[in-house]
Amino acid sequence: MIQSLEVELELCIKTEKCLLRDISQLDNCNNSLLLSEKYRSKSNITKQCFDTNYQLVQRLLLGPSTVDSTSDLLQNIQFATSTSDNSQDLMLGNGGVTNTKQKEIDGYDTAQQVIHHTSRDWTSGSKSCREATNGWIVNALVENISTTISSSSSTIDRRELRVLVPGAGLGRLAYDIATSTKLHDYGVDVHVEANDSSVTMAYATQSVLEIISSSQQQQQKKQQYVIYPFISDPTRNEVDSKKRFEYEMFPDNDALDSYQRYYYGSSSDNNNNTNEDTANTNTLLPNLSYTVGDFVSTYSQHIKQSQYDIITTSFFLDTATNIYEYIMIMKHLLKQQSSSLWINCGPVQWHPCALLHPTVDELYDMLVVCGFELISWEVDDNEVVAYRHPDDCSSVMEGGEGAAARYTRAEGYRPLRFIARLVNDGDDNDDDDDDLPLRIEYCEYLNNVANGGGGGSV
Repeated sequence: MIQSLEVELELCIKTEKCLLRDISQLDNCNNSLLLSEKYRSKSNITKQCFDTNYQLVQRLLLGPSTVDSTSDLLQNIQFATSTSDNSQDLMLGNGGVTNTKQKEIDGYDTAQQVIHHTSRDWTSGSKSCREATNGWIVNALVENISTTISSSSSTIDRRELRVLVPGAGLGRLAYDIATSTKLHDYGVDVHVEANDSSVTMAYATQSVLEIISSSQQQQQKKQQYVIYPFISDPTRNEVDSKKRFEYEMFPDNDALDSYQRYYYGSSSDNNNNTNEDTANTNTLLPNLSYTVGDFVSTYSQHIKQSQYDIITTSFFLDTATNIYEYIMIMKHLLKQQSSSLWINCGPVQWHPCALLHPTVDELYDMLVVCGFELISWEVDDNEVVAYRHPDDCSSVMEGGEGAAARYTRAEGYRPLRFIARLVNDGDDNDDDDDDLPLRIEYCEYLNNVANGGGGGSV
């Protein structure tokens, strides 16, 4: 972008000298109206903003500068191994991409993607976007757990809940579930496993959680960083040139406060224990882990069968190469009980890697055929959610005071929200799942053929 600005600046200067013959006679006031002067100023500010973002990306990917800074929030990062001969290719894609040529053009592991995900997941400016997606998922999870507990006759003091978050990105949804005080108050011990194919996102998540943990330890001083979310946006459809240089602080106060509430809420429970050292153990910390690996090859394995009570997906469903694979793997992962749920919220945009592109109504029928009962299913005609920031699809900032529009074009989506559970037909489907890895492997072969990978026609 900086190189492009410099080219435009040079073109402006030469064009103005050619067409505005009396340019040398302009006073300082009128001189500031020249596009070349605006570009010169814009180029200088852009360099400064890029440098700040570069420093931030380094902080997230290389970790803290002090060796004694560690993250207590993220229990561990695991790297899944693939049984495929093309394991290198499998690790590169997101959600079953088995060919490096299918990787999205913009790239998922770039510095720009880290900035975009950080902005969407961990800044106050994007709060309304998160509330419409992650917030809805967390509320749906809490509500269904509340209903399950109130209708249960069990006398067990605490219940363990295993939650899987595929396509976790920078981990905000997994974090919000793991630090939910409502679930803790219901007597639920939540074990959250985030998953993503990107090593970059996993390490960036670890650094974000380290920052939050460090802020809690310091208490007196919140550790926050400056980020420029809009600096890399395309130079078109802009209304006000100054708005490109607006910044946000991250992590947002909600993220810092939620960990603090969880920390002290757990501490008060453990302080009843006669062992004074208990208050300093990991029982006070959210149980949150991160698995790096392709979703299809990692979670179709036998070891993952019936391991999870809840699966939550946000901005993940439409990353599938073959959506049938996702659906059957979700069925494979959920425990065979009525309280096990798949909760989804996000667009049905279908990424470039997708080979099947069902509509929302066709997707509904696919879930039913595959053995799911839809408890809730909704696309709100009156709601449009921005992908990254409310300004992306609104003329004013959410909660702002009549702020001017950022763009002449609006970009958003109507999220598909659903809650699904397995149909209880009384039959044990263990035998049906025994050969799932083999069937998935064959589907991957079919995907490769359909994508022009050779081997004849499907």
